[in-house]
Amino acid sequence: MVMDLLYLVLLVSVLLIFFKLIAEKKRFEDKNHIPSPPSLLIIGHFHLLKQPLAPPLTNLSTKYGPIFFLRLGSRPTLVLTEHSVIQECFSKNDIIFSNRPLLPSRKIQTYNYSTIIAPYGNHWRNLRRFFALEIFSAKRLQMSANVRHEELRIMVKHLFKSSLKGAKKVDVKAFLYMLDFNMMMRMVAGNRCIEEEEIDTDEAKGKMDELIQTFIPDLTMALGDYFPFLRWLTYFGVEKKLLNLHIKKDAITQALLDAHRNSKKSTDVETSGSTIVDMMLKLQESEPEFYTDDVIKGIMQSMLTAGTHTTVITMTLVISHLLSHPDVIEKAREEIDNHVGQSRLVNDADLPKLAYLRGIINETLRITTKAVLPPRESSEECKIAGYDIPQGTQLFVNVSAVHRDQNLWTDPDVFNPERFQDIAEEKEGCKFLSFGVGRRICPGASLAMRVMELSLGTFIQCFEWENGEDEVDRVGAVKTKGNMPMDTSVKIIFRPREALVKVLDQL
Repeated sequence: MVMDLLYLVLLVSVLLIFFKLIAEKKRFEDKNHIPSPPSLLIIGHFHLLKQPLAPPLTNLSTKYGPIFFLRLGSRPTLVLTEHSVIQECFSKNDIIFSNRPLLPSRKIQTYNYSTIIAPYGNHWRNLRRFFALEIFSAKRLQMSANVRHEELRIMVKHLFKSSLKGAKKVDVKAFLYMLDFNMMMRMVAGNRCIEEEEIDTDEAKGKMDELIQTFIPDLTMALGDYFPFLRWLTYFGVEKKLLNLHIKKDAITQALLDAHRNSKKSTDVETSGSTIVDMMLKLQESEPEFYTDDVIKGIMQSMLTAGTHTTVITMTLVISHLLSHPDVIEKAREEIDNHVGQSRLVNDADLPKLAYLRGIINETLRITTKAVLPPRESSEECKIAGYDIPQGTQLFVNVSAVHRDQNLWTDPDVFNPERFQDIAEEKEGCKFLSFGVGRRICPGASLAMRVMELSLGTFIQCFEWENGEDEVDRVGAVKTKGNMPMDTSVKIIFRPREALVKVLDQL
């Protein structure tokens, strides 16, 4: 009897989903017939996609045009793949597409959607204002410059001393994770993840592996987000994994928060040494209804996740490209020697003068990206390219297609940092999209660029690089998970430049 009832409930659920999907499809077909590939019952167009998303979406755009519709389970989805259509969308409908889809699988780990992915509205604007004024403003970045400089010098000193003991292959990605986690943790909470004397120990490696596994974003798609009747199944798969990761992150950030709350340290927000946690606890006193512990922990986790993973992966990819283009390293080194000299190391004040170095990073972001922007969702009906787009439509913007568009870039498949020598090239609307577009553009782009420019500039200035891999060009072999490159291992032998030995010896 119970089994019969379960079968009946399942059958009714499937029929309800089926009729809902038919209604959604008809709703789109009634809206000026947006181009769309043939779909399958229930799953819609899921069978046409694979990770990373950009290549199959680019292939579909060659047949269906720069704007087309996909039905991903119960979620109607619009795909934009051309510069002009993207620019039209975000110049006219930026507010309408300022929401993120509220995926059920992400509810717990985002503290009921109260983190930076919060729906567009007062709460999100307050979060954005906090990021803009208290973390990423020019004043705050200048105040945190000493943290970046100190951590970088510790790692450079370690490389130099190791090189004196003989040639040693350095796992670049692991090395950069240690550097970046220390920078972010000091900005967030004032303490290092790995102390200087621990750098080469097994204990440090274990700590870093645990941090990476905990804070690296898991972008695995939970089918329950797209097929509600399957959520009971995915809850014990993807969602269970996400929940376990959230429990670990929550425990770490709660411990940091409690330590600061119970300490006797100054919480004066004007103190140059104050951390992000200190600032938020001070603000919590005056605005407790907004700066709840969950919001504070969400901001901390955003810094430790977004502030490390994408930065490290991008720097590793830059290094991969530079190993394949030694002439580019020499040009960058010449620029640094001309503007900084050989009597001191690069600092934040030098970065505006190092246009070629910045171009190398931007060109790596442009040519390597195989991503779509994190999805948006329309809050009301709107019109794009003459088509009526219903409320609740998920939006994919194919960054890779724009970055490889021959109408926008000369020889788009060629690695050419010189194309970014004109600063307007990277600022031109909806042409260079590595940090997003519109109101949801990455708030930490300025910090990310400072960290990457300072770190890479210092390594180029101080060391000669020798490839420690059998293959010279690793970039073409990069594997991806979700939209992010994952297998970006590079090994390098760093040899001190003779002209910088005196400076390095004084670190």
